[in-house]
Amino acid sequence: MTLPGATSPSQPGVRYALDIGSTVVKLARLDGAGMLETQQFFPRDFEAGIARQVGDVLAAAGIDPERDTILACSSANGGLRIGIVCLTKHFSGAALRNQILLAGANPEFVHDMDEANGDSRRVDMLLVGGGIDCEDAGPAERRLLDFDPGRYRYGALAYAGNRFLADAFVQRFAGTLVIANPLADSLSGRVGGVFETVRRAYLDDLVFKEGVSELPGQLGRSIRPTPEVANRGFLRAVQNQSTFTIVGACIVLDIGGATTDLHYTVEVVSEASLVRPARGMSVARYVFTDIGIVASRDTLMAQLRGHTQLYEFLGAVLGQDVRDVFAALREGDYTPSPALLSYACLFLALDRFAKGRGPGLPTGDLDKVAQIILTGGAAQTLDVSAVNRVVALMLSPGGAPPLVQVDQRYEIWVGGITWTDDMPA
Repeated sequence: MTLPGATSPSQPGVRYALDIGSTVVKLARLDGAGMLETQQFFPRDFEAGIARQVGDVLAAAGIDPERDTILACSSANGGLRIGIVCLTKHFSGAALRNQILLAGANPEFVHDMDEANGDSRRVDMLLVGGGIDCEDAGPAERRLLDFDPGRYRYGALAYAGNRFLADAFVQRFAGTLVIANPLADSLSGRVGGVFETVRRAYLDDLVFKEGVSELPGQLGRSIRPTPEVANRGFLRAVQNQSTFTIVGACIVLDIGGATTDLHYTVEVVSEASLVRPARGMSVARYVFTDIGIVASRDTLMAQLRGHTQLYEFLGAVLGQDVRDVFAALREGDYTPSPALLSYACLFLALDRFAKGRGPGLPTGDLDKVAQIILTGGAAQTLDVSAVNRVVALMLSPGGAPPLVQVDQRYEIWVGGITWTDDMPA
């Protein structure tokens, strides 16, 4: 199958964008201004593997990876899981968490350094940090000396705290990766070493797990994390640098096979929320690693089955046969459609945001939301009227409903994939 408009040799300025997701491979043609011209979707062929399927897709479209410019991203492995141990959850923890999210990885937990019980969840990287760069750091040093990484399960250990304490930390825990302190001496929470290190680890993890290094041409060496791309695309839309119009306080839900990503403008955070995004941020992101329609289907269904508003949710989505489906779901004897699973991701993500139920997740005030954008492969089949009914379950009586849009042309993704380092972040 040839991608509409494909030419050989390529026309000046024409680029192609490739997204390797958990369930779908997406290929798009972009004009010289970076605007979307055409796109195609291909279900993931897990037997063929990524490299062979992508090679076949490009060949069928008449695209030469050695000659044509291809912008590529992937979320095929579901993302890197990072655990954060810090001096304070609400400051150093928030700064580290924001950089991890920006890099496209998934913060699994945020704990104080003296957390007695640690955490039994295994993470790919345990990141220890906090404090500014100062030689007089007695209290922080004492807490660092008492820290025991044995209370955690992790693949790699990294330190991103006060640089004057780094040597002592490495002496205690050989093999620790030392990263430049993101707080430095100015409490700025600037993007830097943590972002780059985690981003590189995400991509290395992707290459190792999925064989991305076998992709043709430069693809395997230039691929980016899809969550980072989506976050950049949303930020560009908020800054009026995108074809997608943002009308006010906004939420974007990227519903996928492994995770559901929540992107939001920070003004939707409740005034009463104990957890808040880091200072200076206009948009923030949260990853629900246990909500997805394929890889996270079992945990999604378990949460839905036990939800107190299950009946109301089914009424909003189905409209009929609610009683029978409710009973079957409760008994675990019901096979939901992909569309119902996608509505469930929407419902559970909004519900948990409204209640602040998640490590490091602020409490959202959904009555403040003026716009909800649904993107990702799993969102494409959703009906806006049904989405409005689901959202209404979360609003205060008489609250103004937000504008609901499905990003059917993947404009958020296009805005992110065409983002470059010289654009404002």
